[in-house]
Amino acid sequence: MSDERSALINYISDHFAQEDYHLKDIIFQQEVGGGPMMNIGPDQGKFLYLLMKMVKPKTVLEIGSYFGYSAVWLARALSESSMLTCVESSGKQCQIIKENLRKAGLDKVTQVLEAKGLDVMQKFVFEKETFDVIFIDADKKNYPNYFALASKLLVKGGVLLVDNCIWYGKILDESPDEQTQAIIEFNRLLAESKDFESTLLTVQDGLCLGIRL
Repeated sequence: MSDERSALINYISDHFAQEDYHLKDIIFQQEVGGGPMMNIGPDQGKFLYLLMKMVKPKTVLEIGSYFGYSAVWLARALSESSMLTCVESSGKQCQIIKENLRKAGLDKVTQVLEAKGLDVMQKFVFEKETFDVIFIDADKKNYPNYFALASKLLVKGGVLLVDNCIWYGKILDESPDEQTQAIIEFNRLLAESKDFESTLLTVQDGLCLGIRL
């Protein structure tokens, strides 16, 4: 990322998407843990928050929650009668997510499931569950598979949000690796789908936004 773009993102975050103690603490936990910084940015978080305020969903599904950073942004915009279901494959991470949501006072509008995203989505399809919003930020190789299942789980008028769809510009590579190929395929599927109106926003690393027709 260029210095100019970084400065612009910092300006947006400082003015429109300031992080409170709970959000900053989640970032701190990742830094102390020494793992990869895989959460969305605060500007992207604020966008998700405002979008939830506009859509007013009753049911939200998040595939890939990591430390719960994006979950906090999403859940804060929900009404008391709504529910955000967070799916994470790591039991350790699930406990961290639950604790972070509890500390942020969001445990009553959230639930955390320890499972693989595809397994949970397939289960929900079998059980005929539906969601008003689905946010995907998980293993990139399965993006096309996530899309196929999300298409079945979203209600008409439902919103699909998928992170990392620019993938650090790798989607323009002439010889993309396997992960990048999967993202390129997902982008094509969404863009060409007759079941969605969609676009790719350039916020952070690229956020695909689709509305189920």
